[in-house]
Amino acid sequence: GEYSGGYSPSDSVCRKFWKVVGEMDAHHKSLLLKFVTSCPRAPLLGFANLQPPFVIHKVRSNRSFMETLSRKEEKRLPTASTCMNLLKLPEYLHTSTLKEKLIYAISSGAGFELS
Repeated sequence: GEYSGGYSPSDSVCRKFWKVVGEMDAHHKSLLLKFVTSCPRAPLLGFANLQPPFVIHKVRSNRSFMETLSRKEEKRLPTASTCMNLLKLPEYLHTSTLKEKLIYAISSGAGFELS
């Protein structure tokens, strides 16, 4: 995967994301792939050959300065731009919240955007 908007492979949110994905069963991985790409199956040559490449994009928080200082958790769901294979991932503080929001979004299609 690639990263944009300020995320990098070493960012704590990205590490949490890959931890959650690593713990997903095949059904949820398929839902995630469909959520981000609009296709339920990986490319024949594997995920690394996805065109355009899969990108995790940082969604800037809309929390106030005081909410950030008090470590108030992000409420927004992840969204996706399927034509760009782009996952727009808010800055979640806790792995449990990231997992809950991601599973909800991919299971309900709540974060689908046409862009």
